[in-house]
Amino acid sequence: MSRQKVIGSGMIKHAGQDGAGLPASTVIGADTTISGCIRAHGTVWIDGRVEGDVWTDDLLVIGEGAMVVGNVSAGSVICRGVIAGDIVAEEEVELLASASLSGTVRAPVLSVDDSVLFDDHLEAAEAIDELPGDSAESSACAA
Repeated sequence: MSRQKVIGSGMIKHAGQDGAGLPASTVIGADTTISGCIRAHGTVWIDGRVEGDVWTDDLLVIGEGAMVVGNVSAGSVICRGVIAGDIVAEEEVELLASASLSGTVRAPVLSVDDSVLFDDHLEAAEAIDELPGDSAESSACAA
């Protein structure tokens, strides 16, 4: 069970299923399914299911049991769940023990735990200058 506590400036301290407290400005709970794109500023924590692309300029956490069916663009990505799509990160991607990825990773730093299921390929990059979808015109999530 995940726990949430509201803190200042609209931030939520989200304990997640692993109990690690982390301030998040957007939290998608385990019992939630979203069909469509998510575009957010700040930390995004997903414990539910998202069917669509996810973009944030900050940290994206995909909890154990969570699933994203779509492409992911973020400052950094920490994944314990499932991603069926490509990942682009400006800083780093961490695929932790329970993670599964079917897609391409493009990031300057990638760490992968031993038991991660990884299908497709990695494109190492010294630096990602701009996230896909940084401008509203180029985003798949644009209105």
